[in-house]
Amino acid sequence: MSTQRLTTVTRVMHISMIVTVAFQLISSLLMFVPEPGKLVTYETVLFSLHIMLFGWGAFLISSIYAMTRFAEKDAWGRLVPWFSKRHRSAFFNSAKEELPGVFTGNLAPPENRGALAGAMHGLGFLTLIALGLTGAYVMNGVRSDGTMTQDMLLMFEAHEFFGVVIWTFLACHVGMVLYHLVLGHKHILDIFERPKIKWK
Repeated sequence: MSTQRLTTVTRVMHISMIVTVAFQLISSLLMFVPEPGKLVTYETVLFSLHIMLFGWGAFLISSIYAMTRFAEKDAWGRLVPWFSKRHRSAFFNSAKEELPGVFTGNLAPPENRGALAGAMHGLGFLTLIALGLTGAYVMNGVRSDGTMTQDMLLMFEAHEFFGVVIWTFLACHVGMVLYHLVLGHKHILDIFERPKIKWK
């Protein structure tokens, strides 16, 4: 896969994840779980969109992106460094070099991103996959009367937990983007450039 193609895939996947995750987080604050015999309102419509469209969409996009990275071992190792001695070493070295700069205003520009940034992004989309899996488990196991078995309740609690993790990750992610912009690192917004897709 060429570098240009990888760049295009990364941009498309990143923007798609932003759209689906933003809808999921916002809808989770407004929706109601449908109850048998109750009138359908916009809150229950949001619930349906949350689980049937954007929920599956976010899960599939995260999984597809994971597979595209997996095709490139170095890229996958950079996103998920925990299972390789070489990539773990690169992560810890990167953290040792870059973390002090976070607190002193000497943050490395995004174009010089190291293993630390890659691992943080990896944790983000792995959490999205976990969020999708737990949500799908609950969705497929809820009884017609709205009740759930104990395993469903456990998965529901796990789903809520991963939701809190995503809120935290998103807040930190946006915070780091703003931090980069304050430091004059305008390349941080390159991910939002219009993807150049070659149809032939």
